[in-house]
Order: sequence, then structure tokens, then C-alpha cells
Amino acid sequence: MAPAATRACAVLGAMVAPGNICRGGRIGAKYAALRSLRDTVTDLQSPLRYLPHMQSPELLHMGLSPMPTTAWIEPDADALLFYRHKLQQRQRLGQRVWQALPESMPAQLETARLLAAHLQRDYPALYSTRGQTLRCAGGEFTVPLEGGEPLWNSSLWIADDLVLMEPRGREYVLTAASLCSPSHWRLEDKFAQNMSTIHEVIPGFDVALQPKIERFFAHLRVEHPVVRHNWSVQAGNALCMRPGEKPGSATAGLYYRSERQSLRRLPRTGAIVFTIRVYLHPLAALASVPGAIVQLLAAIDACSPALYEYKGFAAVEDALAAWRGDSNSR
Repeated sequence: MAPAATRACAVLGAMVAPGNICRGGRIGAKYAALRSLRDTVTDLQSPLRYLPHMQSPELLHMGLSPMPTTAWIEPDADALLFYRHKLQQRQRLGQRVWQALPESMPAQLETARLLAAHLQRDYPALYSTRGQTLRCAGGEFTVPLEGGEPLWNSSLWIADDLVLMEPRGREYVLTAASLCSPSHWRLEDKFAQNMSTIHEVIPGFDVALQPKIERFFAHLRVEHPVVRHNWSVQAGNALCMRPGEKPGSATAGLYYRSERQSLRRLPRTGAIVFTIRVYLHPLAALASVPGAIVQLLAAIDACSPALYEYKGFAAVEDALAAWRGDSNSR
């Protein structure tokens, strides 16, 4: 077994019992204890894997790379944490983390079936079927393969959030999403909107990226999925970062937040599946990588004032000051 799979199997040993998932915005009575959990997580267990600011310090760029279909999802030791986190956010926020247009059902089903096949084929040590459920890590964690909310169900199998974009004429519209770990955006603001409306709040997006993204979406081929990375810095380790809300955090201090985002066109419906996997690491962890802190501070300083504010750097400016002084000795 691959090292990542071995770690995941070890961590997933304490999974909740089969078949009990969030339905209709409410968690089953057996998991009422989840209601008392704060909007926090313990530190993620995945190793420091992606430092996108070191490959491309620009925050506003496409940064697309080819992705083999076998690498669509990268399961790791954080699966249980994200499973609990998603149930907790559904209980707390309801439709603010899960929405779907009725006409998105064919694309939802296609996504769920394609994802289930991928997980079983490429990670057989972690995923298998048991009746009408997908069994994760030796039967400790199961979620229905079918049901009234196929995209939501399939999002529980993995750490990633899932977003569906479907063609409507010459535009793409967000028709369904399971979004439990947003980075400073709200699903209710973007749901059923087209790409230009979704991104209109991002400073400089209309000039730098909108034409490129529209061309990319129009020409993305089924056999050529892609991956990109994003990054930011935040106070505390909360996964759910919704604007206008003060997130709970189990820890203080600064955290480096990176996102692995993939885009894949579905062969039957033509929808594009957008996956978002969040990684959180204490900023101190970056100190072990030569140049990581210095390059991070330089990338932050290179932001325009509007982008600096949008990314939330102003809110952590005082905490970053300590790192600025310390980085001079690195």
C-alpha cells in the first residue's frame, strides 16, 4: 500500500457507524453530539505538501497544469475530520453550504458515479462498495451511492468541496455545490450565477482573468482535466471562512491556507466539476522550508491595495509583523 493510503487507513479507524449521514439539513439522532461541536477543527494531519506561493507568487493568475484522471482526488489522513466538518456545517448552515437546481440532477448523478468509480479503482485499499453505499477504510465510514442529493453524498466521501458549473448558452452557471470550507465567499451569493457575476468582487479579475477563464471553460476537453493552486494566510485554523462571520478557531496564531483545485468536464452532461481541497498549516511549519517565509511576505507585499484587502491580509497585518522581523535572519 502507498504511504498516503497507509496513513489514511490508520487515521480512519475511528469512523462513525455506517449509513448515518446528514439528510434534509439535519443530522440523525445518533449523531446529535455533532451539534455541540464548535465551528473549529483540530490541526489537519496531512503533511506540508503544497506551497503554491513559491511556484507562482501572483495571486491573480490561472496557473493551470495538466492532471491525470488517476490523480483527480488525493485522499489522505484528514478524511474523517472533513467528514465530521461537513456534517457539522450542514447542521449549522443548511442551504448556505448545500444548494442545487433541480435541473442539475443529471450532472450530480454523473459526478457521483464517476467519483465512486475513481475512488474504488485508484484507491482500492480505502474505498469499496457495500450494497448501495460506498465503504471507506474497511467499513468504518459509509455514505449512500444514490439518493436525493448525490453531489452532497459524494462530497462526504472526500475532503474536497464540490461545485458544478453547467453551460447555459455561451455562459457557465453554478447549478449545484457542496461548499463547507469556503475561502471568503458565500454560496448563497454565487448560487445560480454565471462566471462573471461569481468573480466580480475579486479586484482586477475582469481584466486579468475573465476572458481567459471563459475561453478555458469553452475549450476544456473531457480527456484533459487540469489542476491549479491558490493560497492565503489566516488567523486560526477554521476551515469555514465566510465573509461577515467571525469563525471559531481551536487555536490562535497564523495559518497558511492553500487550496488544490481541479476542473474536469463530464463526458455525458458536459458540466464542469470544480473540486476544492483546503490545506491548513501553522505558519511556523513553513519555517522549515528554506525561503518559504521570505517569499510569502514578498508575495503579500506585491499585492495591490484592493487585492490585499480582499485576501484578508489587512486583518492579519499585526501578526505578520513578527514574522517580518524574524524573516530577516532567515
